[in-house]
Amino acid sequence: MQEIDYHDTELLQSIADGNETSFARFFRAVAPIVQADIAIILKGDSHCIQAVLQETFIIIWLHRDKLPHIKDMDAYVRSVSLHECYSYLQDTAADELLPVPQYEEELPPEVQHYKAYQALIHDTIMSLPEQRRLIYEMHRLKAMPPAQIAAVMNLSADTVTGAINAVHQSVRQCLKDVAHSSVSSRHNNWVVEKTRLLEGNPPVIKPFDEHWTPMISKATAIDRPIPADSTPAIRKIYSERLNYLYAAAALVFLIVGPGIYLIFMRSEKSASFRTLSAASDHKSKDTLPDGTQVWLNAGSAVKYPASYTVTDRDVEVSGEASFRVNADHDRPFHIRAHQLSADVTGTSFNIQTYPTPARLVITAIEAAVRLQAGSKRLSIPAGQQAELSHEGKVSISKADTAAIGAWKQEVE
Repeated sequence: MQEIDYHDTELLQSIADGNETSFARFFRAVAPIVQADIAIILKGDSHCIQAVLQETFIIIWLHRDKLPHIKDMDAYVRSVSLHECYSYLQDTAADELLPVPQYEEELPPEVQHYKAYQALIHDTIMSLPEQRRLIYEMHRLKAMPPAQIAAVMNLSADTVTGAINAVHQSVRQCLKDVAHSSVSSRHNNWVVEKTRLLEGNPPVIKPFDEHWTPMISKATAIDRPIPADSTPAIRKIYSERLNYLYAAAALVFLIVGPGIYLIFMRSEKSASFRTLSAASDHKSKDTLPDGTQVWLNAGSAVKYPASYTVTDRDVEVSGEASFRVNADHDRPFHIRAHQLSADVTGTSFNIQTYPTPARLVITAIEAAVRLQAGSKRLSIPAGQQAELSHEGKVSISKADTAAIGAWKQEVE
């Protein structure tokens, strides 16, 4: 069999576009590497190894839109798997596990949790604006590319791509909002320690095990919509895929046993958020876990996952915040605000958000900033700003950097 290059940008972009076949190829190439790492950390416990392996690829799939922009794929995958190892060990050591949701019918625990997980995602998707929901259903259930959806709905390809990316963010957010646990500096220090261990003693990588194959469908099905009130044709497509999903789920449970039970309990509680905020009549200054300094204008806030790392800079901004990046300047920040999102890379930039209509303004303060919003990629010169609208349009104009500097000086 031809060796799969899992660093290939076309493969990663295809996964980001939702191609499940490409994700299966990626999985077959990367799973042996991840399994070898996990086996060292979990000391050969096969049930734990399989459970963490599954969870790692669920996380990677849910963040698939980031894959084409990751510069060090090996470091990213290792970081995800080690975070999942830590969380798994923490959960299995807990005195009391989370309660299992109750269902009228008798179902195995892993199916109960999977149904709860999918129902939560389904409710989120069904609450989206109708146009965005229809775009997502055509993309995920009919495997239609953005250009084809755009032609059918008489929209621009950029608008369709922006809608798909927004749904990805909404799905991830709904899962994070129901989480209950936090991740401490001890967690991050543990990941760093184990990373050094693996780098110093590279594990032996074994061939791909075909018993892992059902994990692919388990991961890709997790955010597939359940269009109960859509057209009969779409419901038929989903029904056929759902039957396959439960067959795969049953096979996975036979392989990994009770380990899979913990995966979804852990998923419900592992990704809590932390918030930096400024009172309505005060400005403030704080620091993110990677050393990035953040200035907050009055009444503003920056929300970030407790699992925030330098390889996964995901922040939600409300109001106005200014960032000075002190490490790994080439790694982007994924900025979210009012259903808008953009990847911003640079040393010093300012973010302003507006809810009605939704707008996101990114200002390059001391040096040029790289911006990616949907399919648009551009460089913002120092002293200029880019405004991203709810329609997916991006416009460049001169910024009032003196005003930004003035309010920041009040908290220096």
